Amino acid sequence: MRRSSTIRLFAALLWLFVVAADATGSLKLDVMGDLGAGAKNPAEIIAPDGKVVATVMPGATVAVAPGTYKLKLPLVGGEIVKDDVVIAAGRTHTVLIPNVAVMQVSVKDKDGHDPGFTVTVNQTDPPHSRVATFLSGEKHLFAPQQVDVKVDAPPQGYDWHAVAMVPGQRAMLTLDEVQHAQLTIQPELSKLAMDKTSRVIVYHAGTQNQVAVSDPGPEHKLTLDPGTYDIFIENQSGKGRPYATVNGIHLDPGAKVSRAVPLD
Repeated sequence: MRRSSTIRLFAALLWLFVVAADATGSLKLDVMGDLGAGAKNPAEIIAPDGKVVATVMPGATVAVAPGTYKLKLPLVGGEIVKDDVVIAAGRTHTVLIPNVAVMQVSVKDKDGHDPGFTVTVNQTDPPHSRVATFLSGEKHLFAPQQVDVKVDAPPQGYDWHAVAMVPGQRAMLTLDEVQHAQLTIQPELSKLAMDKTSRVIVYHAGTQNQVAVSDPGPEHKLTLDPGTYDIFIENQSGKGRPYATVNGIHLDPGAKVSRAVPLD
């Protein structure tokens, strides 16, 4: 008798489970397939009364009660809203998002591991406001725009300038091993070299953060990480202008850049 009751109870619970499963539907968020899958932008599923009933990540599926909803997907620099998302019991509704940009910053140390460095994204144009901060290795969705990207990798960080975020495409920025750049500053007076009577100071662009100094000597050749720099030249000869500045010199990985700076 007890065994028969246990069987009936199990059958009843199984029936309730099946009924409950049939009473819900599913929503799948497809953001350009594998290109956007796993991005760290959770979309909200919003009921007609404005209540958020669930969230779903790009590439994932979530169970939702039957009904009509709004889906709101936040982007860096915007959002996408889909109205009239209908969920039916026992069925999956796939919401397709085909027109966003994807950014992924990949950093690998000498052992091939991602250390999880801070990634800072700023507007390319003044006032260069910050638009996002996340960790290397993550994937994020963007509205169309151009941005500057910096990774806080030692010793001084690494920069990409004016990265285009294009709808339907992924900006894959990779930093496996920093390639230094070489900058040569040539102070001149009457087109004659003044290396031995001048001093060069290098700053991160737009800041007073000093990066390097080249004292008077045979030449002003500096090895720097990729990035954008401001240069201050101090004229110690007593002739010509006492100083000069050159702002916004951008150095790509492995680049060799020379600048002649007249002090007349």
